[in-house]
Amino acid sequence: LAEALVRHAGSTAGNLGLSAGSIRTGLTTAIDSDRDIPKCKGTTAQLCSNGHTQSSNSSTDDEDDFDNESIGNESPCNNLTSNLSSERCLSINKLLEEQHLKWWPRNGKDTTTNATPPPPHSATATGDGRTKLWEGREGYNIEAFNQINGIWPLGHPLPLPDWAADEEANKGVLYFDSVWQYEDLSAIIETKLQRMLEETHYDTVHLFVAFYEAFKRTRRSDLKSFYQFYDIPINRRDHMCVSLAMEIMARIVELFPILEQYLYIVSCEEQVVALREYIETAEDVGGLNSTHANVEKEHAMVAMKINIAGRDGVLILDPGYHVGRCVTVMKDQNYPHTGWFTQSKEAHLQRDYCYTYSKYSPMYVEWKEREIRGDESQYKSSLVYVAQPYVTAIDVTVRRNLVYNFRSLLSRDAKGRVYAGIYLPIVANSNEAHFTMFYEGLNSEQRVKVKFMFNVFKQNNKIPENVQQHIEKLAPQLNMSIKELSRLLTSLAEAVMDQGFIQQVLAINEDIGNMSAEN
Repeated sequence: LAEALVRHAGSTAGNLGLSAGSIRTGLTTAIDSDRDIPKCKGTTAQLCSNGHTQSSNSSTDDEDDFDNESIGNESPCNNLTSNLSSERCLSINKLLEEQHLKWWPRNGKDTTTNATPPPPHSATATGDGRTKLWEGREGYNIEAFNQINGIWPLGHPLPLPDWAADEEANKGVLYFDSVWQYEDLSAIIETKLQRMLEETHYDTVHLFVAFYEAFKRTRRSDLKSFYQFYDIPINRRDHMCVSLAMEIMARIVELFPILEQYLYIVSCEEQVVALREYIETAEDVGGLNSTHANVEKEHAMVAMKINIAGRDGVLILDPGYHVGRCVTVMKDQNYPHTGWFTQSKEAHLQRDYCYTYSKYSPMYVEWKEREIRGDESQYKSSLVYVAQPYVTAIDVTVRRNLVYNFRSLLSRDAKGRVYAGIYLPIVANSNEAHFTMFYEGLNSEQRVKVKFMFNVFKQNNKIPENVQQHIEKLAPQLNMSIKELSRLLTSLAEAVMDQGFIQQVLAINEDIGNMSAEN
């Protein structure tokens, strides 16, 4: 895991569906007016670890699994630039502009004419060169991210994903004459990324509560039809993978405006069972945006195509999975290729990641995950489609996440280590609905983790004292007020205890899972 951008998408024979332009509502950046405008807040102490999963290809995720994973910080504001050397940034900006002017004809443009490449400061920059990827303090300029609504065929559980097709929307390759030029840039990008991890949450709880409250306001009974027409709120407070991708892009472009023409959002299919079959099937059935491709694209990242002294590669940023590294994927797998690295390490579990170009197609990067428990290792693979910018990240990926059967609100440190938060499974029986709170105790070696049933909130409409005590300790580590966190949990309890709503959520989630089961 946002604006009134609507693309005309006519129906074709054999693919009759809802037209994004004529029927479905647009994307929105509107925020809940009942909540405070975000304020800048400092981060708490560096803390312990826990994790989140976001794969709907497997319905076996439970809280024991979650507890073993690498498990956020709210309220961003404009210009959260780290104290980086202005002289160094100016030097890199100058280099980037020189490389842009020098190499732009190699980026698929017409080299037979004397056409001038796009200017270093893009059309979405202000007069002083600052980016307009942000829309005020709390929103994003979704037009700058080329986000649209996808076609939604009748009977299909999700809109069809789509990618930028025309040459103007595709991003170029950023060329570097030497490795050290790339290293200078990637070091600053990594600093920005780590700062952002500290200052933001991974948060699918607020989005879920907003979805429920919007549904109840309509006084409708059919969630499925509401789900199709729901305006998805995207803002700079309630982040899942898509808005985290937008946030890091905006922060980087604020420093280096030229990179707006190179950075782009990419889609990811998680835990693909058969990599070759997935890629070949997608090509055989007419592309990933075909009804027969059966993809759900439940995750999104940021990518930038690079070439270092004649060697092709891609830069990957994944704040949605708390990755605090600027990952470099080289086709030849030579330096500065990142290779395997440890994402999280606990006494009972180590999780390692590795990103490589797929041997089946250069349009994909394979994201490998290795879980080590004692002497046993398990491997999972996901596919990141890096060939084109992903333009339905909000309409498909965020919408898909709205009905996923797991929710979390997580704080991370600069290295992507999750140290405080809330997580919960969405269960059919409201009497079994529960949530877990975890946070750092009195010292960095102590972690408190407690589980409560949601029905405790139904007793005299008052939060029990034993729950309130934990809320008071957790709230500061989530950079939330005690009142705000209490109100959120109360609203969340109302949603998960509404059995009619939850049963419909799980039914939609199951439909999506069945659609993509063969992937």
